Amino acid sequence: MLGLGTKLVEQVQFLSQPKERLLSIKGRELYEDLSNLGLTHSQYFKALGISVEEYCAKEFGIDLHRITVERFFQTDPNAKWLFPDLVREAVVDGMRSKPVYPQLIIRDEQIDSAVYDVPYVQESEEEEELRLVSEGSAIPESEITYGDRVIRLDKLGRGVIASYEVIRRMSIDMLRVHLRRIGECLGRNLDKRLALILVYGDTSGTTAPETLNTHASGVWAYSDLVKAFLHLTTKNFFTPTHLVADASTMESILSLPQIADTGMFDFVRTGNLPTPLGVRLVPMADHPANCFTLLDSRYAVQKLTEQDLLVESDKLISQQWDRTYITLVTDFAIIYRKARVVVRSDWS
Repeated sequence: MLGLGTKLVEQVQFLSQPKERLLSIKGRELYEDLSNLGLTHSQYFKALGISVEEYCAKEFGIDLHRITVERFFQTDPNAKWLFPDLVREAVVDGMRSKPVYPQLIIRDEQIDSAVYDVPYVQESEEEEELRLVSEGSAIPESEITYGDRVIRLDKLGRGVIASYEVIRRMSIDMLRVHLRRIGECLGRNLDKRLALILVYGDTSGTTAPETLNTHASGVWAYSDLVKAFLHLTTKNFFTPTHLVADASTMESILSLPQIADTGMFDFVRTGNLPTPLGVRLVPMADHPANCFTLLDSRYAVQKLTEQDLLVESDKLISQQWDRTYITLVTDFAIIYRKARVVVRSDWS
């Protein structure tokens, strides 16, 4: 933690320099300073209070919305050092805009190792109950512990295969469109990973959820939602915020008379998903079939990131596109196991 804290101080010191001093750092020097500090050009532009488009117009006299990749590299020797971050930010934009996982997690925490001991509370209703405490008696305690909850983060990646001859005539704007789509695909992979962890537990092996069956096998009823809601609230003492399911299960839920009632919700007219029992419905393509997860997103799961999105910058600066890889090291960890419950219809 000391290493992360020291780097944060250095980052703040660098970005807090006078605007004139920041603007005087250019090209390779700027690229290397930012890389050494773990900063991006986007954070640099934010500290200056300008956008990358404004910076390029001022420094290089170019319009990013009109210029081709080839012309971008020909304008100024310093321009090429911005290119890796243009690629990265387009991918990040896609990862932020399309996936649904950000609304289902507590937070995304930066960690300094691909192996992480998750701090957790082993809850016990008997031990945590408030009691009258006489003079000198022991006070009931809740302990935050480390132990056997070890998460090993996975490296995820996507390759971009294209020769520079293909890329060079493309406009920067159109290239960013394609890169944003790649980011959306990476985000969907993270959605899929989260869906599996919600239903089966994380890699520590001790976080499988409580599972309830529907009232009748193979059939969904409104009472199944009520049952899950009451289990999470009155037995586990969490507040349901989201219900996650694949398209087929969500179709069954949306077709229930109590939810399809246009007097209660305006889904038919507006396409806005209803909120039965005050819970947001979240369709997730890769959620396991024939079940749904009801969770309290404030407590159920956290995202852990050891390496944020990384592109092969040296290759991009050298205009070598044949195989460029975009990678990150991340995974999800269950924090409170009982903060979600899974309801299944495929039982017999």
